Amino acid sequence: MKLQDLIYFNKLAELKNYTTVSEYFGVSQPSISMAIQRLEKEFNVELINRNQSHRQIRVSPNGKILQKHTLVITQEIENLKEDMHHNFKQPIRFGLPPIIGNYYFPSLALSLIKENILDDLDNIETGSSKLLELLRSGEIDMALLGSNEPIKSNVLNVQLLTQNDFKIIVSPDSPFAKKDKITIADLDQANFVSLSDNFVHTEAFNKLCSEHSAKVNIRYRTQNVELLKQLVSEDIGVSFLTEQSITPNDNLVAIPIDDENLKKFCVSIVYRKTHVLSPKEQELVELLTKQIEK
Repeated sequence: MKLQDLIYFNKLAELKNYTTVSEYFGVSQPSISMAIQRLEKEFNVELINRNQSHRQIRVSPNGKILQKHTLVITQEIENLKEDMHHNFKQPIRFGLPPIIGNYYFPSLALSLIKENILDDLDNIETGSSKLLELLRSGEIDMALLGSNEPIKSNVLNVQLLTQNDFKIIVSPDSPFAKKDKITIADLDQANFVSLSDNFVHTEAFNKLCSEHSAKVNIRYRTQNVELLKQLVSEDIGVSFLTEQSITPNDNLVAIPIDDENLKKFCVSIVYRKTHVLSPKEQELVELLTKQIEK
């Protein structure tokens, strides 16, 4: 089986026109037809339902199964090209969620400077869910990611560094402030300040609300963790954060959540298995592991 045959098939399944596919790859139309015939002979199934014109085609049920696999293969080829062309002298395309960055990066910066790594970082800051997408697509090379549970993947190298508890944060003036513990059900109909949807925190909290049949009144959404904490301190609403993000200077009360099934906030260093680490990237992994791992 030729890899190029799979690539031709994947594009034909997408465009559904032999002429268009042959023009896309700059080859003759018979080259595309022969590639499909070889695959059909290899698998002993019909992949393409052809009409009389042989121009407009339909993908057979077996062809749709193969298409799912070729989509993964072509994406991996693009990732491989990206990695092979990535010059080790170029910046490290590094994903850093704001919550993790706010807590760890100030103390890491001095170590990064000493190791001559800081100037090589090309940081992209957004929520962990979005960074995971960018990592899979090859748009970034490495990331520190937060997750509701340890990340499991066949295509990613994942090193779990630390785990921390989630807390409900409230203003010292909030009626909840005197509680030693709080349940999610206690928050039903409470005013809430939320992080944007691309944050792991939002996904985790929404799942908890669903499990406990609780509904909060979202008064404001933000990607800025510091703004969120300031709004909570002004008693605009309560919120949900990992304990890492809360400092003594925040004028907040952090309340443990009374839920024995509550998962912890995981922090991991993640990169694609197909990505060959440059010496600088290897140093970065070792430094992050040393500084964060607990």
